[in-house]
Amino acid sequence: MTVTAFEMHMARTGGVEVLKGREVSLPPPGPGQARVAIEAAGVAFADVVMRTGLYPGVKAPVTPGYDFVGRIEALGPEVVGFEIGQRVAALTVTGSYATRRNVEARFLVAAPEDAPAEALVAGVLNGLTAWQMFHRVASAAPGEWVLVHGAAGGVGGLLLDFARRAGVRAIGSASAGKKGEVEAKGGVHIDYRAEAVADRAMAISDGGVVAAFDHVGGAHLKAASLAALRDGGTAVLYGGYDATRGGKARPAAMIGMLLADRLSALRLFSHSQGVVGYNVTSWRDARPEPYRRDLAAVLELIASGAIQPKIAKVLPLAEAAEAQALLQSAQLAGKIVLRP
Repeated sequence: MTVTAFEMHMARTGGVEVLKGREVSLPPPGPGQARVAIEAAGVAFADVVMRTGLYPGVKAPVTPGYDFVGRIEALGPEVVGFEIGQRVAALTVTGSYATRRNVEARFLVAAPEDAPAEALVAGVLNGLTAWQMFHRVASAAPGEWVLVHGAAGGVGGLLLDFARRAGVRAIGSASAGKKGEVEAKGGVHIDYRAEAVADRAMAISDGGVVAAFDHVGGAHLKAASLAALRDGGTAVLYGGYDATRGGKARPAAMIGMLLADRLSALRLFSHSQGVVGYNVTSWRDARPEPYRRDLAAVLELIASGAIQPKIAKVLPLAEAAEAQALLQSAQLAGKIVLRP
């Protein structure tokens, strides 16, 4: 049966004003698909990058929305392991700024019943990214130090949580106004605007960190991440914020990022250091079983109260433009969530 959905769609690239509400008809889910009524959708910086037209593989017209938590309304042929009414979560990349949608069932993961939808959705893109980078990409033993850039953000805050739970000591860079956010999660704060981050991290850790998590890229990767590593350490790059800072394309920064990609293999070899790129969608597609296990683990930690993602603001779906504007302002700490 065909049903109606409301979504926040962008017919073209541009500012937040290009996000427009519209009603669409959804056909019955096809083979391998499920129709899900969405309870909450996360607002991600990747959504902003898509709106500027700079996100690889995604072009307008498109409905943004990287992740959701919701309930299955209908199942298509060939779907096994799920039932109508079941609560689920998924990493979708696009399409989740909506009241309901059809989605590939292979991306669905059972979601706990006893947790608010906004808390759970904060654990999908952000939580899965932080979990896999910390547990699968980097390597840190209890007592060792890691450096988390953007430590008051959605991913950064969860990296601090996972480090604390593992007995790993963490340094978190964030603005001065977000010092309390970092320290509340057990991190040692560095004000990146007033201090030389790598020098301070080297001093705090007494010789360098075993992992640095970098969402900025470009010259920052060398100056603030690689420079903070001890021998045997790894810099994990998971974004290119510098090229789209403030939600706008910055051509000079893009050129700088390309030039900064020139790393000395001999230097890395000499110090047994590494640089690893992490993309959550690539991991989902290349390693579907770890995707499902890891996302389920994060959701259970949230449901049990073992970790508590900070929710910066919850807005109605129709206010998606305001939500993205708030995210671009960088004035809030934590996850911004849309509720239909």
